[in-house]
Amino acid sequence: MNSGVNSQKLFYAISSFFLMVLIIFTLKVNYASSASGARDASQPVVFPANMSAEVMGMPVEADAGVKSASGLKVVRSKKESIEAVEAAAEPEAAEYESVADGEPAADEPAVKQQPDSKDAAASQPDSISSIISVDKISKMPGDYSIVVDKSRYAFKLYKGGVLVKTYKIAIGRNKDGADKKLKGDLRTPEGNFYIESIHKSDKWLHEGKYAYGPWFLRLKTPWQGIGIHGTDEPESLGSKASEGCIRMHSQHIAELKKLVETQVTKSKKKVTVDVLAKCDEK
Repeated sequence: MNSGVNSQKLFYAISSFFLMVLIIFTLKVNYASSASGARDASQPVVFPANMSAEVMGMPVEADAGVKSASGLKVVRSKKESIEAVEAAAEPEAAEYESVADGEPAADEPAVKQQPDSKDAAASQPDSISSIISVDKISKMPGDYSIVVDKSRYAFKLYKGGVLVKTYKIAIGRNKDGADKKLKGDLRTPEGNFYIESIHKSDKWLHEGKYAYGPWFLRLKTPWQGIGIHGTDEPESLGSKASEGCIRMHSQHIAELKKLVETQVTKSKKKVTVDVLAKCDEK
């Protein structure tokens, strides 16, 4: 009887001992896991250089440590960390911004960002040409007429006696700028003329170049080959540069042709062109 009781007590004692060991082991494991988590939380956040922490779902605290691809620790604010990583993920955008700021990207040749001031001015029509829009001019009453002031390199277009456009031109390159007297003297003739005909000249060659722009408005003068035309050398406008013709910007000759074409081809009233050494009106 006593032997049975003692065996039962021994069983309970052993069971209690193993239960206690199991509880202690479980507590130690949980403690170790908690400590490990605490240590990991204190370590730098590491993620690929081309992916932001927010994309990976991890918060980035202020001054969080971020390891670079080389393993060096860089201390950045949250904003700086995200911007730096996103910049690494978008190399093309960063390169574009570098070039746009005037600094060529690595491995790329230097690019000239702004044209020379002379080239820029030459490539654009002169600002004084925009007085009245073409649409408004077309609706105005009256006939077209033209006055050329050689002294000011100015080409003035009138409609019904009202000045509607002023263009910068080039004239004959003879330095004296005088009236034409001989064939080949490189002077622009002076006098009262008119536009005789309009010709498409974008394929006309002169000394191997397409020198006449899109249109050639032939003038009725005592001299052959004198007209108003565009140019492949817009930088020459405002100077003595032609062989006797009146040059203007190619965009302007296209505009002029559009305005006067009907009067030249269909109206009985000619588009008069008065070429003067100097015009009293400015």
